Parts: sequence; C-alpha cells; structure tokens
Amino acid sequence: MERGWPVIAVGRRLRRRWAQLRHGEYDAATLRSVPSWGLSVLLHLLLLLILALMVRFGRGSAQSEPTIQAAVVDTQLGEITSLVDAQRSGDPFTKADSLDPPSLGLDPADSPLKLVGQPEVSSLQHYAPDFAGPAPLTDIQGASMAAIRLPELAATVMAPFSGRQGLTRARLVQREGGTARSEKSVEDGLAWIVRHQREDGSWSLNFHSQCKGVGCTPQRAMESDTAATGLALLPLLGAGYIHTVKSRHQDAVRRGLFWLVNHQQPDGNLFIGPSGMAFMYSHAIGTMALCEAYGLSQDPRLKKPAQRAIQFIINAQNPVTGGWRYSPGQEGDTSVFGWEIFALRSGHIAGIKIPRGVLKGCSRYLDSAAADSHRTTYSYQPGRPLTPVMTSEALLSRQLLGWPRNYPPLIKGAAQVAAHLDLAPERNIYYWYYATQLLHNMENKDWERWNLKVRENLIRMQVQEESCAQGSWDPELPAPDRWALVAGRLYLTSLSILTLEVYYRYLPLYRGYDDDQGKGEPAMGGDDGKEDEPAATGVGTPAAGVPKRPRAG
Repeated sequence: MERGWPVIAVGRRLRRRWAQLRHGEYDAATLRSVPSWGLSVLLHLLLLLILALMVRFGRGSAQSEPTIQAAVVDTQLGEITSLVDAQRSGDPFTKADSLDPPSLGLDPADSPLKLVGQPEVSSLQHYAPDFAGPAPLTDIQGASMAAIRLPELAATVMAPFSGRQGLTRARLVQREGGTARSEKSVEDGLAWIVRHQREDGSWSLNFHSQCKGVGCTPQRAMESDTAATGLALLPLLGAGYIHTVKSRHQDAVRRGLFWLVNHQQPDGNLFIGPSGMAFMYSHAIGTMALCEAYGLSQDPRLKKPAQRAIQFIINAQNPVTGGWRYSPGQEGDTSVFGWEIFALRSGHIAGIKIPRGVLKGCSRYLDSAAADSHRTTYSYQPGRPLTPVMTSEALLSRQLLGWPRNYPPLIKGAAQVAAHLDLAPERNIYYWYYATQLLHNMENKDWERWNLKVRENLIRMQVQEESCAQGSWDPELPAPDRWALVAGRLYLTSLSILTLEVYYRYLPLYRGYDDDQGKGEPAMGGDDGKEDEPAATGVGTPAAGVPKRPRAG
C-alpha cells in the first residue's frame, strides 16, 4: 500500500490510471477494477463541461442575431430635461412669458449634451463607413482660412440646432418617436444625395448625368439648380454635418455652400434659372441652407451672404397682403408663403434680425388665407376652398409666429389634419413634410398615430436594392407622388429625409409643464427693442389647460 494520506493516495492512483488509459495501457479487466465512484466523478465533470459550453455558445449565437432597437442611448443617462427659462430656442419669433413657453433649451453647464460634429449614435455605428477626411477647405469669397479657428466654431452651435448633435440627437430620437431603422434610412438617403453631387458642388433636379450605374429611372423634372442644391444641403445639415467639422460628408456640404455663395447676386438673390414659378421657392430653400449652415458653424464667411438672402425675402414681401408668391411683390399664396417664413425662421434662430413689421405682415396674410371665421382651416389663396395641405402649412406657420399649443383654433385645425391622414388616398410628401412638423409640435395622441404611419411608410418606400437608386425614394413607386412627378427624385428624397429628421432637426417648439394653467396668445417679437405689442391678429385668450408633454421611450 502506498504511503501518505488516504485521499492523496487515491488521487495519485486515479491520475496514474488516467494516464495509462490515455496511452492505451489498460485492458477491459483493468477498467473493471476502477472504483465505481471514480467513474461517476469523471462522468459528472464531463457533463458539467458540456453544459458550460452549451450556455456559452448559446448566448453568443443569440447576440449575433441582428435586431432593431428603438432605444439608442444608455438609459442610465436619463432623459433630456435640462431646461433654462431664458431660452425659448425652438420658437424664433416669440418673446412673451407664458406658462407654456415655446421650446426646450440646453443648460450651458450641461457639457455632456453639447456634442458636435457627425452624430455618434451607438446603434448606427455598423451602418456607416469610417469617417474620411475631406479635401482641403477653400475660401468662400476670398475669406482667409487662417482667421477661422475650427474648434471654436464647432463649440458655438446655436441652441435650436443643437439637437442634431451626438448624444442629444440620440436622446431626441428615442424620446420623440424615431427608431434606429429610421436613422438608417436617413443615412442611406444622404449617401444617395452625396453620390449625385456635381463636380462644381451643385446639385440638379435632373441629376442623371451624375448617376453611377443603373436604377435611377429617367425622368425630366423642372429646372432649378438653386432649389436642388438647397434641397440636398438641408437634410445633410439636418443630420448634423457641418462644413467646418470633419466628417464623411464635410466636403460635400462645403462645396455645396461654396456654390450657393458664389452664385448669389448683389441684391441677395440666390436663384439661378429662368423666371417662373420656381423663383421664390428656390430662393427660400437656398436661404434656409445658408442660414442653417451659419447657425450650425458660426462661420463668419457665411454671415453676410445669409443676411443678404434674408433681406431679399424681406424686400420681396407684398407690403399690403404680407404674402409671397412666384416673383417679388406678388400678393401671395400659402405654398410659397410657407417656404419664405421657414427661411425667416432659419435666419432668426441663426442670429439674423427680422423686422417686426415683416412678421405682422405674415400674420395678416394668414388671416386673409383662413377658410373659416375661426382661422382653423386655410386655402391656397384667399377666397379659395380649404385644403388639408395648405392648412397644415399655415398652422405650422402660426406656431412659428407664436400661437400656443393649447390655443383652440390650433388644436381643432391640427386634429382635422391628423384625421385626414386616413382619408387621403394619394401619396404626397409635401403634405407629409409640413403635417409631420405641425403634429410633432402638438405632441399628443394624434402625433403618435401619425408618426407611426408616416415613419413606417417612408421606411418601406425607400429603395433598398443594390443599385444607383439605393437610398432614394422613387417618384412613381410604390405609388405616384403628386408633386414628385414634377419636381423629381431629388426633391422627393430630400423631403423624405427631412420628415424622418423631425425628431431632432430643431429642438421641440413647446416646452411641457405639469401645471394645467395657460395664458393668452404669445405676442410676436420684433427687433426694435420695444416691449412686445399684442399680436396684430386680434386673437382672444385661449382656453386654460396645457397638454402635458408625453415621454416616448
């Protein structure tokens, strides 16, 4: 018998016999002599090893399956609730105090939310390629690049535009109703737009000479390189791509802005092309792009071009009706009017002053275009029948001019727009673009229903197959779009992306409160430094009760 402690001796024997078993030194009789408890120990160890491997590889395979997650940020960080009373950054024209002050502002001390550059949405990292350094920046109208300090520019994003950046964008996507899939659609659409940019930095509504491969079906659209370039830049800027911050689309944005500035006329006019119905539409779209680029970057080279473009709109307003139409000075129509007031809004929140009289003229035009005495519905031109499309555009303009969210005509009109979604038989991105912004500002159950339907329809309609058209929206398929048949694929793709960017393109227009008291209609603000006067519309006091802001996610 071997010397030593009994347990140690048994262990030694087992190790020796295991080694002999591995080398084939045991016969059947020897195996039968091994104690039964020893075999039991070996078998249980083997079973435990097998179970451990099954658990390990089972988890790995489950994690490898692709999933679409609506939550795009770490929930431990909480929601965006950093509010400051001094900033009403989502509302460009209103200064009046209210228990429902428009917009959400970010506390300057809350530095983790002040991220800049290309958005870093964690759940989208596998959708996009690595950042590529752009070509060297060139001057805009001879300005010296040595005078520009890019880190300082990147740190001064105007508050209303700061929702397009980094973690703030991710949180707004989560809270306001977007998904990782809608964000992928945005990036795929932007990739299509950038692929079809001209060498000189512009875009064309008739873009087919820039196609690389097959898939973009031939179509003849109206001519306006100004509108096309502005339409291409707006969704790029809406997604946080800035010409002064390194990102994969920095060079495309820079060259597009360079083209707009260098084709601006001395009076501020941005339109390039024959006179006609595209004139004031095109100028407004180009102005929005310049103003938003200036607001995002604070690049001083863009300040004067943006100011001149805004001044051209101011000079083009009809002095009697307060409206705009195809050419400067015309009496106005609600469709062109919407683009002009959006351009004024972009200029205002970028820091460009808008005269009070211009805003009062805007309110005067909307009063004349109202199709009912309560100013709930609106028409294309004064005296014509109401349309849901013009109603959505006009009510959104009313919101920008100061109507509070609890004002009865706004509540009733927005509800009619939302109800029309189920009745509208046709595809109409122009309608969806304006109505989505209107209802997003309302933040009620109508918005939740509208958002789900429009968001998923846009994702479903986007071209998915690998071709030159991948990431765009087809004007004819799966159903014809009314205005895209005239304006083309670039127009349709741009407005589709902008609609999917509604969650963060501007900070929320209204700030929610837990109290149930409301004040009267906020007055429009001016730039003359005087105390605000009552709104020129003569609107009465809205009913009390401010809808509480729902929290998505």
